Amino acid sequence: MREVLTACTADCPGTCSIIAQVEDERIVKLRGNPEHEITSGFICKNTKNYLKERFYSDRRILHPLKKEDGEWVQVSWDEALNMAASKIRNACENYGSQSILYYQGYGARTALRIINRRFFNLLGGVSTLYGSICGGTGQAGQEMDMGVRISHDPIDHLNSNVILVWGRNPAVTDIHLWKIIIQARRRGAKLVVVDPVNTETARRADIHLQPVPGSDSFLAIAIAKIILKEGFFDEEFINKNTEYFKDYQELLNDYSLNELSQIIDIPLEELYELVRLFAVNHPSSIILGWGLQRYSQGHLTFRLIDALAAITGNIGKSGGGVSHGFDEYGYFSHEYALDDQSPNQRKLSIPVVGEEILQVQYPPIKLLFVTAGNPLAMLANSSKVKKAFESVDDVIMVDHFLNDTADVANLFLPATSFLEDEDLVGSYGHNWISPINPVTKPCGEARSELQIFQELAVQLGFGEEMAGSPREWLGKLAEPIIHEGISLEELLKKPYRFPSAPVTPFIDGKFETESGKFEFPTELDFENLRKLNEKLGLNNEFNLRLLSVSPRDWIGSEIPDKEHGMGVLEVQVHPKVLKEKDIEDCEEVWLESRQGKLLVKVKENDGLRTDYVLTHRGGWRKYNKCVNILTPDLVSDQGNGAPYYETFVRLKRII
Repeated sequence: MREVLTACTADCPGTCSIIAQVEDERIVKLRGNPEHEITSGFICKNTKNYLKERFYSDRRILHPLKKEDGEWVQVSWDEALNMAASKIRNACENYGSQSILYYQGYGARTALRIINRRFFNLLGGVSTLYGSICGGTGQAGQEMDMGVRISHDPIDHLNSNVILVWGRNPAVTDIHLWKIIIQARRRGAKLVVVDPVNTETARRADIHLQPVPGSDSFLAIAIAKIILKEGFFDEEFINKNTEYFKDYQELLNDYSLNELSQIIDIPLEELYELVRLFAVNHPSSIILGWGLQRYSQGHLTFRLIDALAAITGNIGKSGGGVSHGFDEYGYFSHEYALDDQSPNQRKLSIPVVGEEILQVQYPPIKLLFVTAGNPLAMLANSSKVKKAFESVDDVIMVDHFLNDTADVANLFLPATSFLEDEDLVGSYGHNWISPINPVTKPCGEARSELQIFQELAVQLGFGEEMAGSPREWLGKLAEPIIHEGISLEELLKKPYRFPSAPVTPFIDGKFETESGKFEFPTELDFENLRKLNEKLGLNNEFNLRLLSVSPRDWIGSEIPDKEHGMGVLEVQVHPKVLKEKDIEDCEEVWLESRQGKLLVKVKENDGLRTDYVLTHRGGWRKYNKCVNILTPDLVSDQGNGAPYYETFVRLKRII
């Protein structure tokens, strides 16, 4: 038995440090690293089951494939690389390098993925993506307030007397943060949860508010009005460290507390209870989730919630602040991607990339190159995305499984996993950088993304500019960390917390805004929301909002087992809604939006509100479980995000 230290690279804020156990050259067990402050010796069940359900799965593709007459045929690497290089060369010569769109997905975000961009920049600059389907909207809001999105170290929540979790379910989606919250509660901290869904996190809370989905901005306004009315504000912090407070106060006067209570559907006494807990028992921290960003005006929600921390003086205090996420690529040098050397680069918006592929000309998109992503399952209006992908001449995919996107590809290149690679990985859930060390040789003929791009570069004539071992490239990419006094050799031996990352941001009272202070919002532009509702044609016909949340059983669209292909998508609905529609529990019905319809099985849940339908995201189209068949492709007002929750549906019985 030997043990190797590595780290999980899944699209998850935990980024667990892992000890892999190997026996007779087969990995037999993965366990959490007890010496990592956040991983703290345990991992989620998805990682525990990774060996059986993904790494050693008989569904994993371990040889290059090409599409012939609609069927996959195994080919050699030589043939596959020749085909890929030929397709790339033809696109560049006949249409220009911008006719290639590189789609770099969220399935693995490690340091060496930066070098992927170098390859495409050396081609002369291709079409790439901007915006986000995850964090851009909230980040935009916090940058308006504080100049930068920067969160408290997760361990700092142990110093909180009150923890307000808003639009997040860490008991399922971030179990290491959840453990810290549980530890804080054992020390006496109170937990408040704001979420229209009665989540596992909410069921453990001291107070749980279930507002109307999408009304979070109005809830934040109501809380602020009560804080100011009751005198729970921090006048010294406001005067010394903020700008535009008077303008912000005037905004709050647009609505009375009674009006706000009706809009959010929460009694005033419950709002006062929350305020007395949050605004009095300092320090109080706020932890924001990704669900809040899935609305067109999510940035404004973030700003109004940030303001609650500011008026109570909880910013810049240990155990306080507003925490959302971290920049997992912020620890590494991006110089070697050569972005500045490719002015020919064209950017397409990822939330509406299907439409953009179909519309863009001069040149049109002729080749799609996809790594670590499954856009046909994860992007909004997936039917349009599928149509767009089918409209191009070639789709080359690097992945582990034949997912929805692979179905429209004509060349599939099998990738290695984190258990076969050498790399470094940051986290969007904490400040630690972890080593990825190869635990075993690559299975079958799988190759790393770096190796694939290096071999393609040789065929395309710029191999020397992509040459270098993983360790040589990591030495360059890790320069910011090395400058902090940690050598590459040390980094590959164990995880390190980035030394200069603050535990408590803004403790010096200085912000990265133009004024150098926290800047309150000065206007509430709800007119755009009204116009959007008109565009969507909301009426009594489509009157249920669709909320698609992260499940416990898989991450993103990494469907774990063959059971996913059985049955139809399950959605949860309040019993009152089913009764009004004369639909029975467990009945199969149509779930319809203006984008499409999906056969689903309804399950009654009296813990829900009556104004939404709840289901899981990440299901595959080929199994009739892709909820994004129903979601419209839209772009948020700020941050170029994807407002998935601006989806309204109806339940319709099968006739």
